[in-house]
Amino acid sequence: MIHFSDAEIPVDGLDDPAAPARESIDPQSLGELADSMANTGQLQPIGARGPSPLGRYEVVWGHRRTMAARILQWATIRARVCAWDTDPLEARTIENLIRTDLNPREEARQIAEFVTRGKPIAEVARIMRRSVAWVNSRRELLEWPEELQTRVAKGELTFAVARLLAEVEHDGYRAELLAEAARTNANAAQVTVWLAHYASDKDRILRNHETIEQFVTRREVFTILALCDSCREQVDTKTTVLLRMCPRCVAELREMQLAEDRERGKG
Repeated sequence: MIHFSDAEIPVDGLDDPAAPARESIDPQSLGELADSMANTGQLQPIGARGPSPLGRYEVVWGHRRTMAARILQWATIRARVCAWDTDPLEARTIENLIRTDLNPREEARQIAEFVTRGKPIAEVARIMRRSVAWVNSRRELLEWPEELQTRVAKGELTFAVARLLAEVEHDGYRAELLAEAARTNANAAQVTVWLAHYASDKDRILRNHETIEQFVTRREVFTILALCDSCREQVDTKTTVLLRMCPRCVAELREMQLAEDRERGKG
């Protein structure tokens, strides 16, 4: 069990977390937080561990609040302090679970860090107050294509839909399904139907998709022929021109062409 004590600690003696849990901090939201703290004060304490042998502290949670305090040039900040030898990852994980959820990729990275440190999955599940099945499902996320991970982290794609799309190994076709899922706000049940169709006719789908991709990426090497409206010869469409004609002139041109065809027939 981790023990905390409440204290006011000097802001200039407080170091950033060695491994922040958040992927990024938005400058605009940080400015808004600083404005809020200037007007209403610090509503929630940060978490810190320390002091270290050098007398310093390290942020465990509340990194944004600490940065806002620096912007405001506060001398001290209210904190819940644990011993320096406390594992910051475990303390931060517990606090995040109580206060606010991380996004799925942030959760997956925390789990990966615990596993890297040699903690058994059952112990990681206990720390995160989740089931072993949930922990293992989060571990899968870091093996998915980067675009799926990012969409889930941003809340643009549900975990269930992303997990299904990760089964499509063809990058181009998966990108098409991802775009369609985003456009239609597809749920897991709908995507399951798409995958069933994909599995039942994979060879044809991928063969057609490769043909389209090749045509799009190498269209400059293809020659598309069209019938000339005048001489009736097959010509490269790149060498043809578009004429704007009124219906009367089109009719006259066609009549002239028919007359020429008749003359050729007599010859």
